[in-house]
Amino acid sequence: MKLPLIVLLGLVLSGCASPLRPLFVSPGIETTPQLHLNATSFHWQLQDKRAKPAMLSIQKAEQTVSLQNKTDWRNTLQQQLRQHFIAAGARLDPAAQTTLQFNVLTLEAKAKQHPLDHEVHSEVVIEVAISSKAGHYRKRFHGNSSYTAPFKVDPASVERELSQLTERVLQDILSDIHWQQYLRRHA
Repeated sequence: MKLPLIVLLGLVLSGCASPLRPLFVSPGIETTPQLHLNATSFHWQLQDKRAKPAMLSIQKAEQTVSLQNKTDWRNTLQQQLRQHFIAAGARLDPAAQTTLQFNVLTLEAKAKQHPLDHEVHSEVVIEVAISSKAGHYRKRFHGNSSYTAPFKVDPASVERELSQLTERVLQDILSDIHWQQYLRRHA
């Protein structure tokens, strides 16, 4: 009876000591957004304006490990949004005087590793910024989530949580009528 318990304990401890791999956060837009951009002409950009490039920070006692994303999530997401804007009737013109910019201000998860479990707090903040001859428009969209799970931090769970949280914030942005109305009036 003691031998299987020792083997099980050895497996658990060896799993806790395995090295961390880079993240593969890749948010997308799964549903068709509620965009109404017919005949609007603007310059489009998705900017990464985060203070730190790390997407996951894991705190264990006095030590903090930070992990960056392996893939180019920004370029992939920018292309997806570009396709949705075009499908909604927008004309994307780099020379246009009106600029639509999505600024990613926060996209991170902070984890605290405890001896038997861990807790993860994720946050996504994206700002919609429109600049035109008439002036400027800014609006921030937030998303937060938290969970506690047994054993060590699982990067795959954090990736999934960050991707889903980013997708929810983007859905909120793309279904918001206020910035779309401002853009249609001033583009």
